[in-house]
Amino acid sequence: MNSFVNYLDQFNVLSPNHSKIYDEYTYDEGQYSYSFKIDTRVEAYLTEIFNSRPQSVILTGNAGDGKTRLCRSIYNNVTGEELKNWPNSGIIDVPFSFGTIRIVKDLSELKEEVIYRELQGLQKAIQSNHSDNIYYLIAANEGKLTKCLSQNNELEYLKENVSKRFKNHENNNDLFSIINLLNVTSSIYVDRLLEEWNKEENWSPCNNCGKNKTCIIYLNHKRTSTEHVKKRLVEQYRLLDYLGTHITMREMLIHISYILTGGFTCDDIEEADYQGLKEQIEKPYYQNFYGLGIEYEAFSEMRALKLFRELDPGKYSISNIDDFILNGDVSGNHEFENMHNELFNDELDLYLGYFKKRLALYRDHNKDSNDRFIEEWIQKLRRKFYYEIPNDDLFDRKSLISFQFVDDYDRMFITQSKRVHSRKDLINGLNRSFSKRLVGATSHLYATNENLMIYSVHPVSSIRIVLESSRNDIDHLPSKFYLIVNETIYLPVDLYVFEYLMRLNQGNTHNILKEDVEILLDTFKNEIIKQSEPDQYILNILRLDQEKGLFVQDEIIVD
Repeated sequence: MNSFVNYLDQFNVLSPNHSKIYDEYTYDEGQYSYSFKIDTRVEAYLTEIFNSRPQSVILTGNAGDGKTRLCRSIYNNVTGEELKNWPNSGIIDVPFSFGTIRIVKDLSELKEEVIYRELQGLQKAIQSNHSDNIYYLIAANEGKLTKCLSQNNELEYLKENVSKRFKNHENNNDLFSIINLLNVTSSIYVDRLLEEWNKEENWSPCNNCGKNKTCIIYLNHKRTSTEHVKKRLVEQYRLLDYLGTHITMREMLIHISYILTGGFTCDDIEEADYQGLKEQIEKPYYQNFYGLGIEYEAFSEMRALKLFRELDPGKYSISNIDDFILNGDVSGNHEFENMHNELFNDELDLYLGYFKKRLALYRDHNKDSNDRFIEEWIQKLRRKFYYEIPNDDLFDRKSLISFQFVDDYDRMFITQSKRVHSRKDLINGLNRSFSKRLVGATSHLYATNENLMIYSVHPVSSIRIVLESSRNDIDHLPSKFYLIVNETIYLPVDLYVFEYLMRLNQGNTHNILKEDVEILLDTFKNEIIKQSEPDQYILNILRLDQEKGLFVQDEIIVD
């Protein structure tokens, strides 16, 4: 039996061992004790602040982002002692070398009058430049915080300062900061967590276990320990960054523990009969990642699964990949055959050889089994291919996900030349989006609408692409950029918007959040039109060029 698997079972939302509190990540069972710590930039930043240049700080974010853990960490660091339990009040005063840190572990848990009192104390501390040497560290839900500030006119000064910092973190100063954990880049921690949980010492009891050949938990550990598989799991989380989605630490812990265990424990493996083994075989990590076959109650606790379903590589048929999956070992290509035999072998996730028998039956054109074989296997095999194909030299693995321009988007954050090259494509996509017509390629942005009147023309030289800024206070990777017109009008571009515009640029149709993206683009267009000053004697329009079959710019002189 492996006690580490029981530790992972804490995060199984359907397990009797499930814990709702993750701020310690510890587990004790008899002589076995396990704890780990993910180093984060925000913790180092807060520690440095209170050790050398104290100020008041509000931590905001969703439940599960680690606000309470950070408050505990600062207490431990300042006092040199472990905080065993929070006082019933949820507030603790901590003496330190610069005075006192007043830690409020969760503003939302307090009564309204207590919240008002604490925020009033914070306001006074800021206004007096902390003359009484009391510094606040408050963990707060943004909604609760702003509601309370709005309801109390006496807190107008604090409300104004909080609002400025929510709008832009650069408004933080040496007196008062807001650190919003929603701005943490989720994918940064996935690699660290997989590395930590897959350490060999955690799995050493499994090496000599008689069940390890038929243990789906052990197989998931071995596979996700493989470097290229681990990178691709991180890659999927990085796509969520690009889509503007934040996953809390709690959600990540639940999700990744499920990836590894499928919701099973060593007892389940040990006691499984034939039916039990069959159920376990259906839980390889690449199925668990998307929550395939998961109970509804667990699904509601793992918000990440709803998002990853959109990125599921099993749903899309790419002909050369499907052909390799079904026929690669009989292709006559020696490299393909070796790769196929290595990938689709007799291991547990492929039913210990049963898959190969079914594949042979499929090739014999058994009419009754063909349709059932494809229905039962092909999506699972695409997912396995996506994660386990050793390299991207022979196949476009990423074509299995619904976003066609991920690589182009990724390179936007790496090279200036890619940003310059993509600018014209984005302008062309915007022209087609604004006019709802197939506008000819040009290096000018037309502020037009569906009536085809051009309110203003903006050359490519007046349009810049600027990356989201990096941060020194939290773990944050730039994940979107801004398209700026005349230094005044900003369009935030995440992967949804980028994909939408690049498809329009290529003349394709689109189905990536069409309505949501178009609302954003219409707002951007209206801002440009609002600042336009049309020439009263020249009417710029888009007209159909009959020879080209495209709409082009033209002028009408008004006498």
